[in-house]
Amino acid sequence: MEDFKPAGTITFNRLIYAMIAIVFLVILTDNGQARELEFDCAHGHDTYRVRNVADWDALNIRSQPRPALRVVGRIDAHGSGVHCLGPCSGIWCQVSWRGIVGWTNMKYLGE
Repeated sequence: MEDFKPAGTITFNRLIYAMIAIVFLVILTDNGQARELEFDCAHGHDTYRVRNVADWDALNIRSQPRPALRVVGRIDAHGSGVHCLGPCSGIWCQVSWRGIVGWTNMKYLGE
């Protein structure tokens, strides 16, 4: 006697297998575009402005390039004139703003 499987189960299984195949194809054909962005602002713009920070919040400047380390300063959500000192460590760059020197995540700074 054959095992009975509802048609919906077979279709769902095929969908899962197709999705897995697509993920593997993306991984195998990745030419580095999917990797996390690396920054080297020493070769970029002279100054940056804060972006992607809520109006009521501020961008932290930290003592080292890690989110859990000591905050040495804060830049207003609409702050500008942030100087990147570079080179960077992944998405963290050493910056200078109004005499405060430390590290910040570059995803919160823009042109």
